[in-house]
Amino acid sequence: MANEEKTKKRRGGRRPVLTIVLVLVVAAGVYFLIQYQQYQQGLQTVAQLETVPYRRETFISSVNGTGTVRPEHQAVLIWQTSGTVEQSELTVGDAVHNDQVILKLDENDLPIDIIQARADKISIEIALEDLESNTALQRTQLQANIAQAQTSLSSLLHELEILEERECTVWRLNNLRTNYEDAVETYQNNPTEQNLAKVRSTKAELDFCDPEVIDQQIEELNAQIAVQNQNIKDTQAKLEKIENGPDPDEKERLELQLEAINKRLASIELKAPFDGTLTALYTKPGDVVSAGMQAAQLADLSQLYVDVPISEVDIPHIQLEQVAELVFDAFFEQTFTGKVVEIDHVGDARTGVVSYRVTIALDNGQDQIKPGMTAGVTILTEERQNVFTVPSQALTTYQGKDVVYVLRDNLPVPVEVNVGSYSNEKFEITQADIEEGELIILNPPSGLLSMIQNPFGR
Repeated sequence: MANEEKTKKRRGGRRPVLTIVLVLVVAAGVYFLIQYQQYQQGLQTVAQLETVPYRRETFISSVNGTGTVRPEHQAVLIWQTSGTVEQSELTVGDAVHNDQVILKLDENDLPIDIIQARADKISIEIALEDLESNTALQRTQLQANIAQAQTSLSSLLHELEILEERECTVWRLNNLRTNYEDAVETYQNNPTEQNLAKVRSTKAELDFCDPEVIDQQIEELNAQIAVQNQNIKDTQAKLEKIENGPDPDEKERLELQLEAINKRLASIELKAPFDGTLTALYTKPGDVVSAGMQAAQLADLSQLYVDVPISEVDIPHIQLEQVAELVFDAFFEQTFTGKVVEIDHVGDARTGVVSYRVTIALDNGQDQIKPGMTAGVTILTEERQNVFTVPSQALTTYQGKDVVYVLRDNLPVPVEVNVGSYSNEKFEITQADIEEGELIILNPPSGLLSMIQNPFGR
């Protein structure tokens, strides 16, 4: 009885072990089955991948960008005065030539300042016409003034000469001073008109000989002589200025005034600043306008340009005269060409990324392309002969390195590559452990290697 119980206990202890083993076997089978399915799925995916042979070719690198079409010249004409717009035969799309009147204000409804400017113009034109005859009269008057001033100067010099030669003896000076003092005392005691006249006469006699008075008179005469000399000098300078014709400064002043008035009067007309095409009319005949209002827009469409912002990374590859290809949404089946004609030397960092404006001059399409259209631009920067290339969609990263997937033994193998020049569609490969002719996988799906891992350790 005891032996039977021991036998049952041993059998009961084996059951958990068998259960665990069975579970592990089932789990292993499921795992290998999943791995096998993934492997088969990976093989199926590989079989469906698109590939291209690794080969050499002529590689053209490029830099891409987007820009807006602009004309050679463009201008918005602004009204400079107020009034009513006169009738015009021009319409949008008409060709106009330089200095042609595009719009004009009605002569019967001009502002007061224009009317006053016309009156001022007449006065200035008359002044300019009379300038020669007025100058002749002025020349005669200046000559007369010089002659009169020289006569006055001669009189002053003669008077100075006499004054400087005047000299009285000491006894006479003392007598004259005594006479003056006596006359003053007599007048103080008896202030009559006769005594006052005596004071004045004795004072005049004393002043005639008094050295201090003489020195003061000489100083005053020298001052008058200096003034007269300066007057003669200034008058002679004026005469010399108009000796051969009107005063150039006066003539220039009148001409500048006339020029300013003519510009003011010209504000009633808007003229084309260059040859071009009328692209917009903002005011029409009969409209009442004021200074500052937009009137019309003009553009020179003979040459079109596209300004393209190029990043600081790509700008070293851009050079003048490089060929550019342009595509437009409106003409998606056509490719237009142009060339680089200008490269900015100063970058623009307003968007947070430094870029440089590159200007492309279009070679063709002026009759199709309109200013303001958006262009996709590809600038062809370099042509390299006999180099290995891969399509841009084949390049990816694996473990932080640039790689392409090479199909070897029907399995994708990541191969590290060194990239050189690039274009919108391809990359130049400067170094890689790939044989020419091997197949490169395009657009490799993420997790490609994990999908084809051999579930049996192969």
